[in-house]
Amino acid sequence: MVMLCFSILGAALYASIVGTISSFSMGIDASGRLYKQKLDELKEYMGWKDLDEITQRKVLRYYELKYRGKFFEEATLLNEMNESLRMEITVHNCKQLISKVPFLNREMGDGRDHIFLGRLATSLTAAFFIPGDSIVTAGDIGTEIFFILKGTVRILVSGNVVGQMSDGAFFGELALIANIPRTATVQAISSCTLYRLTRMDLMRILPEFEDMQQRMDVIYQQRMEKVRLEQLQRGEK
Repeated sequence: MVMLCFSILGAALYASIVGTISSFSMGIDASGRLYKQKLDELKEYMGWKDLDEITQRKVLRYYELKYRGKFFEEATLLNEMNESLRMEITVHNCKQLISKVPFLNREMGDGRDHIFLGRLATSLTAAFFIPGDSIVTAGDIGTEIFFILKGTVRILVSGNVVGQMSDGAFFGELALIANIPRTATVQAISSCTLYRLTRMDLMRILPEFEDMQQRMDVIYQQRMEKVRLEQLQRGEK
């Protein structure tokens, strides 16, 4: 009788494990099919547009980067969550990146520092670039700051490489506080996953935090004064 019970229990456990593995495999297969379907549609579209082979390879590399290792849209998943959970996840992912920008680092100790960080984090959007892509171009009017989650970029001034940046770095911060042209071109060296924060999103957040609004106003005035002096110096030459 005891042996019979153990046999039944073992069979039930085995069936449960097999069922779990089968469900997991079906989930993977379903995700794989969705990814393949997306690629098939993309290839058909590129053929219809008669894109050259080099451009087609770049597009395929972009989609491979965007969906590599996952078959989901992060933004879609986050939008389905309540605000508290969404903020907790995004702060966890982006806290270290945002805190490296001095003028975005709020430390008032009034219980609202975490809220400000959360507002910024939930406003970030992911951006993907493949090697050779220009992320920002010198002379263009900037409207966003970029945070490098993964990858390496080069900085060019007047066509000359003046430096590189990689994981954890940021660039384009002046675009958040001043409507002035970009001073350098930034290109992807490797496949890059970035986060971006736009000036519009920051301006939407600042009215909730008067101290940060005042800080931005001061930084803006300082930057504009520096630009004015630089213009005067160029005029004297």
